[in-house]
Amino acid sequence: MRRSVAKIKGLGFLLWHMRHHYYHILIGVVWAWVLREVWQEFQPRWIALSIIASELPDADHFVYFFTYGKKDPYSKLVKSLFANRQWRLLWYTIDKGHKYNTNLATHNYFTILFLTGLSALAYFFEWQSAVVFLGAMVLHYVFDIVDDFLILGSINPNWKRWGRGR
Repeated sequence: MRRSVAKIKGLGFLLWHMRHHYYHILIGVVWAWVLREVWQEFQPRWIALSIIASELPDADHFVYFFTYGKKDPYSKLVKSLFANRQWRLLWYTIDKGHKYNTNLATHNYFTILFLTGLSALAYFFEWQSAVVFLGAMVLHYVFDIVDDFLILGSINPNWKRWGRGR
């Protein structure tokens, strides 16, 4: 009995520290709903596209851990916790430390500008699925900027540079 209670508490812990992702998913779904209202039609795939696109920019964290940022102390810690299957500590470390991971290649204003331009082009040509997908990605980055400001008190320096940090 005790073991199952511990598993439930562990699951609750993980779910709590994943709340940042829930915000991204919620914003993506709201984006799909707004576009449904604009276009006066609904396609179920828009929900799936918006959820995928609202989480896709965070894949850069994992690319960073295993490729261009693999020598960073934060990456080494995350990989060590993953290899040792310390899930609670891993999620806690990612939840508390990801705001200080300022060397990500795609988390910058230039990426937002590029994706916004592509989204506007897709809107012009009436590529609705592309508008849903690209717009959800833009909103992911905008939420991250607002979140930086609220959590850190200022915007991370990574937003102001092109590419990954040196």
